[in-house]
Amino acid sequence: MQISPNEIHSIQEAGILDGSPIKLVRTKGGFFIGVGKPRGKHKEEALAAGSHPAIVKYNIEKAYPQFQPAMMKSEGFVEPIVEKHSHFLSDELRKSGHDIYSVQTSERVEFQVTKLGMQVGEATGRVQGDTIVFENIKMPKEFTRALAGATVEKAVSCGAKKAKIEG
Repeated sequence: MQISPNEIHSIQEAGILDGSPIKLVRTKGGFFIGVGKPRGKHKEEALAAGSHPAIVKYNIEKAYPQFQPAMMKSEGFVEPIVEKHSHFLSDELRKSGHDIYSVQTSERVEFQVTKLGMQVGEATGRVQGDTIVFENIKMPKEFTRALAGATVEKAVSCGAKKAKIEG
């Protein structure tokens, strides 16, 4: 896949892989691509892509255990916690390239359903005390069971005991 310079919104440092820098390219459409040179390669290539920068870094870390993420310059920055919950999707949805992730930054929680890296649904909210409070859910109905399972798994990992929908 070739991306022309006029399609690029921004480029930032994502980390180091085998001594070579990894760049996180954000397209004007909001898609993120991790680009770098794996060991033994002479040209840069796409290592992972997705709808959220934390998901791209997560997938690079899984595919390349030697990847060293860059430290963020802001002292107040909290590294997002990314969890993959795709095992809650039906076999048919997984085989068609769907995944479901949770991305937690401080008290903010975002669930994203992707197909081949492109976002097809999301649910956003926050952890408030012992409750995950959903503020916005834009999710096709075929993903509701997977979202329910992902929510329970996320609640367990962050110590929440309840989930509710606001509004």
